[in-house]
Amino acid sequence: MTTAPAAPPGAPSYSHTRDIDARRGEPDSVGPVTARLATLEDLDWIVGALVRRRKPLVEHAPVYWKPAPDAEVRHRAFIEHLLTDGGAKAYRTDCSVLIAARRGDGWLVDDASVHGESWAAGDGRELWNAFDVDAHGRDVRLVCPTYERERAEFAVAVGLAVAESWWLLEVPDSGGGAAGAQVTMPGADALTVGAPPVYAPPGPVLFLRAVKNADRALPAAVSKVGDLGCAAVVVNQTVEDDDLATSLAAAGFRRHCDYYTGVVGAI
Repeated sequence: MTTAPAAPPGAPSYSHTRDIDARRGEPDSVGPVTARLATLEDLDWIVGALVRRRKPLVEHAPVYWKPAPDAEVRHRAFIEHLLTDGGAKAYRTDCSVLIAARRGDGWLVDDASVHGESWAAGDGRELWNAFDVDAHGRDVRLVCPTYERERAEFAVAVGLAVAESWWLLEVPDSGGGAAGAQVTMPGADALTVGAPPVYAPPGPVLFLRAVKNADRALPAAVSKVGDLGCAAVVVNQTVEDDDLATSLAAAGFRRHCDYYTGVVGAI
């Protein structure tokens, strides 16, 4: 693992215990400065760290997460936009990074790479506490692929809870459809959605954002996906809808990504 360069002059750094104690009016405690606010000078390093995080995920959803040929170039441009025009904040240690993007009045944490299993006891803790200094008490939504178990355990440790899950059915031989189309679907609200720029599946996703009748919607979605030229079907399931989860599993879908929500707080 390549060690990242030192902070540029003027880049804020965080001794989390000291900053949090000061905000709470408590005496300073002594602790190492291990995380800092990243800058555009860190952009190439950030992209490299996120590439390393994405690679093992691809094997779990090779169609849905098929990398674009120029994924690194596209991701670099996207992150630069977030940090300059999008109001996002990025935090980094020597080997881990967390990017918090604006989401309404709160924050969205999706792009984050923590080295090894050090979410709760190491870098993840330092990064989150740095984020807490800037966003304490704000709403946050943390994206957590179900294959990243340490990330999920950390979400619970910082007081977040699953609000909804996305269930996935890949269709390897389908593709060529158009994104952005509203789809008439019995028992569900549906549309076709394009992949994020770092991915290049052979077609868009047929996204069922609200299922009212699973017995009608799921068979219809599976039968329509090929005609629509979609490469996958994704169904949104709210945490309280256990019946939908049972129906999805029976229909061959797998729970693919959980979305944790709550408020930002130190750990």
